[in-house]
Amino acid sequence: MQPEEISQATPVAAETPLFSPTIAAPERDPFWGYTDLLLLLGLLAASLAVIMFGTALWSFWQPSVKDNVIELALPMQFVLYIFVYLCFLVIFKFKYDRGVFEALKWRKTPHSLLMAGLGGILLAFGLSLLADLIHTPKVDTPFDQLVKTPFSMLLLAVTAVLLAPLFEEMLFRGFLQPLLSRTFGVALGIGMTAVLFGGLHASEYQGSWQYVVAITVVGVALGVVRARTDSLIPGAVMHGSFNAVSVVALLGQKYFIHK
Repeated sequence: MQPEEISQATPVAAETPLFSPTIAAPERDPFWGYTDLLLLLGLLAASLAVIMFGTALWSFWQPSVKDNVIELALPMQFVLYIFVYLCFLVIFKFKYDRGVFEALKWRKTPHSLLMAGLGGILLAFGLSLLADLIHTPKVDTPFDQLVKTPFSMLLLAVTAVLLAPLFEEMLFRGFLQPLLSRTFGVALGIGMTAVLFGGLHASEYQGSWQYVVAITVVGVALGVVRARTDSLIPGAVMHGSFNAVSVVALLGQKYFIHK
C-alpha cells in the first residue's frame, strides 16, 4: 500500500479543544438568601433605633412634641420608608450591583392594572363582610386621630394609598415571599408571608385577633397576585385601592356620618 493510500484510509482525528466551553448555571430566583434577610432585619432594627433616638432628641429640645405623639406618627412613618429603601439599596446595589426595583420585580406586566384596582375595592368590601362574621370589635386606631386638619387628612391619604402599599409590597411580596416560596413552595410561601403581614399590623388594632385574621386574608390575596403576575406592580395597585376604600370610609364616618 502506497503512503498516499494509507493517508486516505486512515481518518484524521478532529482537533479537540483543550478546555470545553462552560455553560453558566441559571441564576436562582430569587438570587438573595437568608443571610440577606438577616442583614435586612439588622439594618431595619438599626434604622428604627436611629428614628427613635432622633425623636427623643427632638422631644427634648421641643417638649411640646410629647403632646402630639400621634401627629408625629405619619412623618415618622415617612422617614421609616426612606430607611427601608436605603436598607434595600445597601443589599441590592452594593452587594449584588442590582437596582432595588429591578431586583424586586417592579416591572411591566400584561395583566390589567385596572382589574387589580377593582380587585382591591372588591377585597375591601368582602373583608367588611368577613369582619361582621367574626365579630370584629370596634377599636380606636391611630388613624382615627390623624384626620383633624386638612393637612393631616392629605398626609394620611398619601401615606395609606401610595407609600404604604409601595413599601409594604416591596418588603413582603417583593423580598420575603419569593425567598420563602423558594424554600417551602409557593402556597406555603404566600401563607407564611401573609401571617407575618397580619402580625405586623396587630399593634395598630390593639392586638385584636379578628383584625389580624382579616389582614392576613388581605396578605394572602396580595400574595396570590404577586405569584400569578410575577410582578410587584399589580399587587401594589390592588393594595393601594384597598387602602383607599378604608381612607374614604374613615373620612366619611368622621366628617359626614357624625354631623
